[in-house]
Amino acid sequence: MNITTRATWSAVIFTAVVSGVVATPVPPPTPTPIPAPSAKAKVGQKAPAFSLSDTDGKQHALKDYAGKIIVLEWFNADCPFSGKDGRRSVHATGRATAVRKQLKIVDPGIVYLLVDSTAHRKTKPDIIATDKAARTQWKIDAPILIDFDGKVGRAYSAKTTPHMFIIDEAGVLRYEGAFDDNQRNADRDDTTNYVLAAVKKLKAGEPPSPSHVKSWGCSVKYGL
Repeated sequence: MNITTRATWSAVIFTAVVSGVVATPVPPPTPTPIPAPSAKAKVGQKAPAFSLSDTDGKQHALKDYAGKIIVLEWFNADCPFSGKDGRRSVHATGRATAVRKQLKIVDPGIVYLLVDSTAHRKTKPDIIATDKAARTQWKIDAPILIDFDGKVGRAYSAKTTPHMFIIDEAGVLRYEGAFDDNQRNADRDDTTNYVLAAVKKLKAGEPPSPSHVKSWGCSVKYGL
């Protein structure tokens, strides 16, 4: 075989090899795993994580308050049991302010957050404006977080305003349910506040009892 023949034959082999490499199918990229849906809140288990902005645009994430007891209160400024003026309202009657003060005495580091999941027939700017007005009117000294898409409310299965949730220092949900046993008569002086009672139990190193009381109030007005 002469030099020209060998060169031609080498070129053919090289082309075939290259062609083979190019023709080899490339495996498709591994798809990114889709995260599992957030677990629903359940007493005795880790509380679902969340991150929401308040009416002033400040971000609040559950992880920001690790190591603290956290109280969540579902809120609606237009609900007569929650933020609206009336003798049944926990804010208009001062019961919510009173319990926040009592909680601070029991645990000065406690975190109290209101959550508004209202979206039905409302715009987000309207909700923020209404909540700001309510915060000023009732002198609410706690942030109101805006859950306009309802993801956090649904993760916690929040049903009413108010609906209360207590998370301990380890991030475990310890109580969920009613604000107190005074749904109708704001003039009673023998009211039992379930939130205060549960926090006192936690600070004493005991599990809250009861850990669940059926909540009362207006239904949470989720969007569609």
